[in-house]
Amino acid sequence: MAAFFTDLLDVFLTPAFLEKVRVKFHYGEEQIPQLRSVAEEMLPLMRREAFWERKESRMEDWPGRKEGVYEEVVMSLGHGVDDLQESYGRRGLLSESYMLETLAGELLMEGYAAYNRYLAEYAGWYVAGFHFPGGEEGFPLEMLPEMLEGYGPRITCNAAFCISPKKSVVFAAELTRDVKSCCEGICAGCNNKHCPGRTEDGSAVRRRFPELAEQPLNYGYGRIFGKQEGKCF
Repeated sequence: MAAFFTDLLDVFLTPAFLEKVRVKFHYGEEQIPQLRSVAEEMLPLMRREAFWERKESRMEDWPGRKEGVYEEVVMSLGHGVDDLQESYGRRGLLSESYMLETLAGELLMEGYAAYNRYLAEYAGWYVAGFHFPGGEEGFPLEMLPEMLEGYGPRITCNAAFCISPKKSVVFAAELTRDVKSCCEGICAGCNNKHCPGRTEDGSAVRRRFPELAEQPLNYGYGRIFGKQEGKCF
């Protein structure tokens, strides 16, 4: 397993990244110091624990799956970030808890594009589509435990398909050699109008998290923002 994309972690505390999160989630300029403080607590935890992994898909026989080349991808920010958020909750620091959620969510969103760049540079492949367990026909939620086999305690799911650590995403990447068919991510700037994971105009990520938490989300956004089917234990 590789450490999470270091280029993303290296800019996590920069004014540019924090300003992007501030604007996207409608925080006031006076909240930048608080946002930075949360990010400063998150970063050493993620440098120690965050990781990502890609491997050849073993899911060819799932019914409804169209033919193609796929690989399975896992990204996780680690258990430490979950523990930090829980500690905020125990102390009644709800603002810090929401800030952690938005910072983690934005970092994972950047992870999709970083994966795209890695794949193109080192493997000569491009992502034609992101497919999430439980998000569409051919990718049932029941495939999730098999996708997580071999990761041990670093990332698991329970009988209700609740993933731990919570700040993690698991997906099947549909691959192509055709750069013109490349899916840029979910979903800002993407012209693939037929992608089943699409959120129109990327509008979901522009809502502040307390509002976003009440919205029905596709699986990719749901994993990032800690929402999914089933009960977490």
